Amino acid sequence: MKIDTKINKLNDAEIEIEGEISAVDFANFWPQAIKTLGEETKIDGFRPGHIPEKILIEKLGETKILYEMANEVLGQAYSQILTENQIDAIGEPHITITKIAKDNPLGFKIKTATLPQIDLGDYKKITIKTNSKPLDEIVITDEEVSKVIEDLRKQRAIVHKDKENKPEKTQLPELNDDFAKSLGKFENLNDLRNKIKENLDLEKKARAKEKRRLEIVDSIRNQAKLEIPKILIETEKEKMMAEMEHQISQMGLNFDDYLKHLKKTREEMSAGWDDDAKKRVGFSLIISEIARIEKITPPAEELKKQTDFLAEHYKDVDRRRLEAYAANAIVNEKVLQMLEEMN
Repeated sequence: MKIDTKINKLNDAEIEIEGEISAVDFANFWPQAIKTLGEETKIDGFRPGHIPEKILIEKLGETKILYEMANEVLGQAYSQILTENQIDAIGEPHITITKIAKDNPLGFKIKTATLPQIDLGDYKKITIKTNSKPLDEIVITDEEVSKVIEDLRKQRAIVHKDKENKPEKTQLPELNDDFAKSLGKFENLNDLRNKIKENLDLEKKARAKEKRRLEIVDSIRNQAKLEIPKILIETEKEKMMAEMEHQISQMGLNFDDYLKHLKKTREEMSAGWDDDAKKRVGFSLIISEIARIEKITPPAEELKKQTDFLAEHYKDVDRRRLEAYAANAIVNEKVLQMLEEMN
């Protein structure tokens, strides 16, 4: 594919690619655009994928076809540009079409972040120093165990109602061996208490482990010389917004109604996340750089197992994306394990 490009370096490890794809190469994507849109479009009297081209153009308009062509061609062109110019791009590119017309070259601009120069300093020395600090003592009190048991009793409570079906009295189950056995494979109440204590201990140890990992990476980050591209911060904020929207929906609430209750817009909410987003991006870049230095990669068998698991739960997501997600998660875990074991 013939692509004329001009690459402009911006601040914060970002670049802007200005370019044109020849009219001939752009035109070659007309059949693919017709096929894609034909499969997605519903027109009475025609099955998807079997709509005559003329009918499809009348229904959608030529401009819709051209933009689908641009979408198809730029997906390939972007990879070609990165390879030919040896650009280490990271994150999602922001693409703007600057010129589009039938039988003409396609003009575009692509703004993307590149892998920034990272100087981690003596990260091993920093890690060992952080690991030398004593971990928080793990203590499980009787009060904590009793609180869990009381919560379980409340979940099993019987609510008595009056003749008008209004709640009148709540009766908690008696706290005895039978209650413990009703919750699962527990021999008696004492066995239930011991199991709860074990679970609380595991939870606190997991939190302490996560806290230590964050301390290690923060210590490395504080000593590192690192430019964080703004485009990555904005992308991270978009992820944070999607995560928050998902959490709110899991609670059975409408996200827009939730924002109205807070008297905030999405933009106002996002504006306050700069520091957190920057921290998350920095964390990711540092872990990736350590993985590169230490040559840590995901084992093929483990990667396949994780990808297969994700594919079972996210059937509509492209497998390549699931594999990339799994690879990143595996590498992150291996890097963090390595760091926490340094002494």
